[in-house]
Amino acid sequence: MASSSTTDQIEDSSAPLIEHLAELRNRIIKSLLAFVVGMLLCFTVWSPIFNFLTNPLCEALQDRGQECNLVLIQLQEGFFVAVNIAMLGGFVLAFPLIAYQMWRFVAPGLYKSEKGAFLPFIVASPFMFFLGARLHFMS
Repeated sequence: MASSSTTDQIEDSSAPLIEHLAELRNRIIKSLLAFVVGMLLCFTVWSPIFNFLTNPLCEALQDRGQECNLVLIQLQEGFFVAVNIAMLGGFVLAFPLIAYQMWRFVAPGLYKSEKGAFLPFIVASPFMFFLGARLHFMS
């Protein structure tokens, strides 16, 4: 009799784990889709992004009286530069949704006081992320 009770408890406790794993999978899929969409958007406009990122270097070279001729040495470098820019841009664009998905997965397991402690960080982190990126590229 004890063995059937133990088996019932094991079966009852495995259902929430499976539900949590299914929810985690769905949230990871949504985050990855947002990343891929952001990456595709950035891949279509990688050249202006590249020019924006290399602008400080070109200005510094022009101040020294040199030309800004950035040269790709190997054939595949242009493609890999475009992919790297697209990946970075995709992460930047998808970061708010990725952070939201992480929060929605973790939040049900927190106490109300813990949620209240995290709320200012959750609200401020996307703002600070974009502000830091803006300040970094403007200097």
